[in-house]
Amino acid sequence: MVSVRYDEQAKALYFHMTKGKVAKTVSLGKDQFIDVDKKGKMIGLEVLLPNKIPTEAKKVILNA
Repeated sequence: MVSVRYDEQAKALYFHMTKGKVAKTVSLGKDQFIDVDKKGKMIGLEVLLPNKIPTEAKKVILNA
């Protein structure tokens, strides 16, 4: 099951896909990164968000 975490200080969303130890982080372009294990299996996805997020959007993210 995918879990979602929001880091207020970093202004980032992290989608944790599966258990595992991160061996490498790969950039997918500006503000998007995937964490992979030593076999190349995706463990998680990080998306950096704009500095100002509307309050309603924040509520939806945190209650997802």
